Amino acid sequence: MKYKILMAILSVIVILTGLYLYTDKDIIALKIGTTPPLQWDDPYENDEEPIQLTTDNQTLSNPNVHLTEVYYLPKSKKLQFGLWYRKKDFPPNQTANIPDRIFQVTIQDTQGQIFNDDTVMKTEGIFDEFQRRSISIDLDDLENQGTLEVTVSLIAQDGTIITPLESASFKVTIS
Repeated sequence: MKYKILMAILSVIVILTGLYLYTDKDIIALKIGTTPPLQWDDPYENDEEPIQLTTDNQTLSNPNVHLTEVYYLPKSKKLQFGLWYRKKDFPPNQTANIPDRIFQVTIQDTQGQIFNDDTVMKTEGIFDEFQRRSISIDLDDLENQGTLEVTVSLIAQDGTIITPLESASFKVTIS
């Protein structure tokens, strides 16, 4: 009797794990890097070769988010990466103008110029949300500067006023 109960429990665990992996296969592929987190302006003519600027995923602590490798599309002049987080940690604010606008990403060069014109494509999973981030920036003009500082901020939005609540930054080396 105990053996049958144990086998039933193990079967349920295997089935639930399989369902989770099947349902979230797109997010899992983006998180582990088998699918790069790229957004194409024209997906039918994406003959552009991305340049990988970082080699590892990163975890930021405040706010608690994870980031993929950072890529640069030289023809489109866009810096792109993925950002993911647990949905239960950051529920959308339904009173905001844009209720799912939870994070703001800004890039600052060594001269103090800020780039924050970004687009977001979301993929929702069972427990996580993955955002493909694309920020317009021309790295050809910044090649001699060496690094960029990327800041991810948890924000509150009141009308058109955006207030950063928590922020974390990391450096990207330009070669």
